Amino acid sequence: MTGSEQTTIEWFGATTYRLKTRGLTIFLDTWLDRPSTLPQYLSTSDVTECDYIFISHAHFDHLPGADKIALRTGATIVGNGEVINVMRAAGVPPSQLLAIAGGERIPLGTSGVVAHAYPSLHCLMPPGDHLSMPETLDTATVYLGGQDGCTLDVTRGMTKGFTHICSAPDEAFANAPEEFKVFREWLKDREANRFSYFDGGQIMYNFVIPYQGVLLWSGHLGAYEGVVKSMCPKPDVVILGVAGRGNLDGRPFEGSSAEMVTRIVEWLGEPERIVFSLWDEMPLKPKRIDTRAAKKAVEERTKSRVWDLVHAEVGVVFDQPRGVTDGNVMDTKPIV
Repeated sequence: MTGSEQTTIEWFGATTYRLKTRGLTIFLDTWLDRPSTLPQYLSTSDVTECDYIFISHAHFDHLPGADKIALRTGATIVGNGEVINVMRAAGVPPSQLLAIAGGERIPLGTSGVVAHAYPSLHCLMPPGDHLSMPETLDTATVYLGGQDGCTLDVTRGMTKGFTHICSAPDEAFANAPEEFKVFREWLKDREANRFSYFDGGQIMYNFVIPYQGVLLWSGHLGAYEGVVKSMCPKPDVVILGVAGRGNLDGRPFEGSSAEMVTRIVEWLGEPERIVFSLWDEMPLKPKRIDTRAAKKAVEERTKSRVWDLVHAEVGVVFDQPRGVTDGNVMDTKPIV
């Protein structure tokens, strides 16, 4: 393939990526304009071309910026109902909003690319709160018990915690670290940073790209076993969030994040390449994720290999394009 025919990817931190494929520019999440204490690799004001924006869910580190890019470029935003509500309130025209719930197959214009949307799950929080958590969370840490935990805890915790952060008087945080104060001001600016405390239901997307391959993007360490096992076509490359405690079928995963990541990789048929996401710098503890145990487990127990992307560098997604998948069908029969 020539360079113009290749599918390329750029990572801008957390779960935000830019894909270019078959004449399309696609953003996966849009958290570009981050608090100033975090590295910023691209600004929304620098984005002048975009056809589609796929959003995993409506939280603060995923959705902000989608409205700005859509209004500037005319891109279509694809996301759950909460995403669409937030974007509508931000002034994005209805003609640029596509609400989904998981289970849809979304053709991307005349490109031949089809995005298969699947229901997924947000990760769960490890024991403790953001103050008591370690600076770095290790994917080797084993979590047991606490089987009452669910994503409602995430919604309630974020609602209570962020509401307090934003509404309390400045004096309450006079002795807080500077990075926290910066994040607080960022949170309070809801006109610039549009998001919701309710994720709206996690969605993962399997992009079927004819004559090249299949790319799965899942923004969090959560999954429904049956959905992952039955996914078809199986991906060649997977982007998988590794933060937090695993969420399997709506219940806390018994074991480490490394174990859950490996199990998902096995269920997906051991794709050629695995990209870890949501492990780099964040404004609250845990501020980063140590992915070494997850990488070791995946590469020792499966034939998959972890692909370490570098921020803002362009990578080619498919080393050896499959070249046989029709994005409009639910199997992997060759195009004839």
